[in-house]
Amino acid sequence: MAAVMTTHQPAPRRSLGYVSRRSLGYVSRRSLTGVPAAPRRAHLHAVPDPAPAPGVVLRRRPRVTAATFRRRRLAVALAVAAVVLTAGRAGASLGSSPLAAPERRPSVTEYVVEPGDSLWTVAGELAPDADPRAVVDALTRTRGEAPLLPGEVIRWQR
Repeated sequence: MAAVMTTHQPAPRRSLGYVSRRSLGYVSRRSLTGVPAAPRRAHLHAVPDPAPAPGVVLRRRPRVTAATFRRRRLAVALAVAAVVLTAGRAGASLGSSPLAAPERRPSVTEYVVEPGDSLWTVAGELAPDADPRAVVDALTRTRGEAPLLPGEVIRWQR
């Protein structure tokens, strides 16, 4: 905070005619003397002075131009894009996203039993690339001891 000392002047008189500056109590800059401010402490929050002492020039922060504002926005946008891309690559290296479609949908194969078919021929038709013993065992567990009937539809999910 700064203090200001002024010279003593009498109170201005009111008159109906011309009034001079001196009679109104006008104080010239030459009669004002600046007093150095007390040092501020960092832990105290002082309220700033409403007006600077005469002769003291306040330096205001320069106003941010539109170009600077655009450059800052562009820098932030690039930083966000970099973070998103990095997170995407990290997610891809850890495994596929749960939102991604699975690579291979489960396929269902249907087979209509013809006269003379056995579980082994049905297993060979349902899963030609798999071991028929596992398919026959799965069909036996599912069907139990029921015999194959011509026209029956068997569905197999790979």
